[in-house]
Amino acid sequence: MSRMREVLLLVVLALAACTSGDGDRGASGGPGAAGPEGSPVPAIDAPGVEGRVPLLAPPEVGAGEIPLFEWGAVAAAATYRLAVLDEGGDVVWAWEGEATSVPLGGVADRPEGEPGPVLEEPATWSVVAVDREGRVVAVSAIRPVAP
Repeated sequence: MSRMREVLLLVVLALAACTSGDGDRGASGGPGAAGPEGSPVPAIDAPGVEGRVPLLAPPEVGAGEIPLFEWGAVAAAATYRLAVLDEGGDVVWAWEGEATSVPLGGVADRPEGEPGPVLEEPATWSVVAVDREGRVVAVSAIRPVAP
């Protein structure tokens, strides 16, 4: 991922972290980390943020059209912000909430073929953890995902 796309992803997630409100919201539209296959995975460059959000699922390949995104909890986090970007670096889908897992589109058990975003091409995803004051306290690696 280019440096510009990495910065854009951090800006999208950090800007979202500056908003306030309750409930889940969705919108269409660390160094040295490794992916599940042991391949290097870039981390979001977030100066001053030491915490890391561990990404657990989906697999990098074979995630299906409606993957379930899962990550490990961060002690200081009140909410999490997930962004899915296409290969061009454009936001495909974004979500915010307290849970540590969410299916693409934010609807549990959405049958394939029902309205909502689907993963048709390779993409990348990342999570930012935000505390109750709206400060970013942890970031994840930027992980690829493909149907």
